[in-house]
Amino acid sequence: MIRKREKRENSNSAEIKSILAEGLRIEGNVIAEGKIRIDGEINGDIKGDYIILGETSKIKGNIFSEFIVIMGTVEGNITSQEVEIKTTGKIRGDIVTQKLSIEPGASIEGNIKSGDFYENSLSISSIETAE
Repeated sequence: MIRKREKRENSNSAEIKSILAEGLRIEGNVIAEGKIRIDGEINGDIKGDYIILGETSKIKGNIFSEFIVIMGTVEGNITSQEVEIKTTGKIRGDIVTQKLSIEPGASIEGNIKSGDFYENSLSISSIETAE
């Protein structure tokens, strides 16, 4: 248990490798390694290890990550090991995650699968993709 906590603390303190600032708009998919912060707009899918969506972020597309913090707006599905939705977060789409944290005031419209349902969901997706 201590090792997981140490790993998480080290991950949280890790330096942000990329910042997509407010006012920046991207049309297309984004793939990022390490920690990334997005404050602008993206019309496309995002794949990354550790994603922080700032309050001014607007995402139209699906998100795949290990860990995500959402303070902005997402229109699309989210698949992540761990999801934190802050008070200002707004999501219109489905969430599939192992661990989910939602602050009071956050807005969500969609289906949520978490905990044990996360693993089941991934194995069903694999079967559907293989066919």
